[in-house]
Amino acid sequence: MKNNFFFVILFILLCLLWKPSFAAVKDQGKVQGVQPEGEKSQSSKLWEELSGGFEYSVRILASGTCQDPTNSSQNPDNDFFQIPRYLADVELRPDFYLNYNILDLRVKPRFRLEWMQWEEGDREGDTDWDDECFINEWLARIRVTESLFISYGRENLQWGPSYLFSPSNPFFRDNGRSNPKREVPGMDFARLVWLPAMSWTLSVIANLDKGRQEFQFIEFEKTYALKLDYAGQEAYAGLILSRKEHDRNRLGVFGGWTATDALLLYGEGTIAKGTDALYPEKANNPFGASMEDINDEASSLEWIVLVGGSYTLEIGPTLTMEYVYNSPGYSDGEAKDYYSLRKNASDAFDLTGLIGDLSKLTLSQTADPGLRFLRRNYVMFQYNHNDIRDVLNLTFRWTQNIDDGSGQFMSTVEYFVGEHTQLFSIGTINSGAGDTEFGSILNYQWMIGLEYTF
Repeated sequence: MKNNFFFVILFILLCLLWKPSFAAVKDQGKVQGVQPEGEKSQSSKLWEELSGGFEYSVRILASGTCQDPTNSSQNPDNDFFQIPRYLADVELRPDFYLNYNILDLRVKPRFRLEWMQWEEGDREGDTDWDDECFINEWLARIRVTESLFISYGRENLQWGPSYLFSPSNPFFRDNGRSNPKREVPGMDFARLVWLPAMSWTLSVIANLDKGRQEFQFIEFEKTYALKLDYAGQEAYAGLILSRKEHDRNRLGVFGGWTATDALLLYGEGTIAKGTDALYPEKANNPFGASMEDINDEASSLEWIVLVGGSYTLEIGPTLTMEYVYNSPGYSDGEAKDYYSLRKNASDAFDLTGLIGDLSKLTLSQTADPGLRFLRRNYVMFQYNHNDIRDVLNLTFRWTQNIDDGSGQFMSTVEYFVGEHTQLFSIGTINSGAGDTEFGSILNYQWMIGLEYTF
């Protein structure tokens, strides 16, 4: 554990608590008498503009997590992923904003201290500490005209109405809605945004660096996109044309319609020729198969579509249902071959030499074959009720893999204690055998914690 983590936190807190007033600075200038009256007036005006455009907020999170790794062919004896059983985290999350003239600056530094303990696999009984200081997001934006903006920075770019995931987003797999206390790591973007009319927005986006995102089993590639948005009084829509370097063009779309005061209908999707996802193929190796990008040059169209709707009851809760069809996902035959290959690779995990290396390579590919979801048909049901007696938020979600029968239950409970403190509990319970999608990694995960905001 590194002591500089605590010194950085102390320094940030002192900076936030020390906020010199303009009056004090002005009086100091009068006493010293070193500036002409005109210069003092200009500096006073500048200070007022800067202080008036500066805002900040700070959140402190303390949480504990208990999780149970599944002993499956994807993670034999927990030696592949090495998932800790217990975690304890303390995080400091200050957000700073400065709006001055045509310039908009934002920065979100993060400071995290984490303790971990393992109860399975080769690391059974081990404990470890980790501390980290980083910038999760930052942005510098210039207003060229009233309708034209240019920016560069590290951002978490999200859009679309879907809760389960956002298929129209070519940059991020995670939309951040499964666990509101875990921030989606930002990536580096250059953007040009033009507002040609009241209801329309045109954006040119370049994802130039992976930033804080981790790409464990695949390589990051720069991605470029052209995005058109429409926002009306009762409906909205977006169209996204994107391309990764050394990859294919993709077309994404999303939209929503307020059918009644209580009913919202929406959808998202993406379509492309072929896919760079990996599929099990017969091979002349000890496992009898390997993971290959067999549809990389295919001319057939692969598409993902999500349709959903939300209905808000008069007493407060909102009920949501979503259905996903994922055409690149595995068929029954492909899934059978996939799990057979994974089992063979798992059996050779502890062996030495070339077969052990082949096992680790294969498990890396089966862990992330390049599919947002492994199979083709999914349905999600969600119950959400916020501001219960002004102190309680509840969210319960069930996601069902229709093809293999596995499922996932998620719950979020937030309870407010006063104006600045919140207690929370976030849990996930996975259902399914070790050769199913939701049953492959974790049996359950439960986080409880406290968040203080000032």
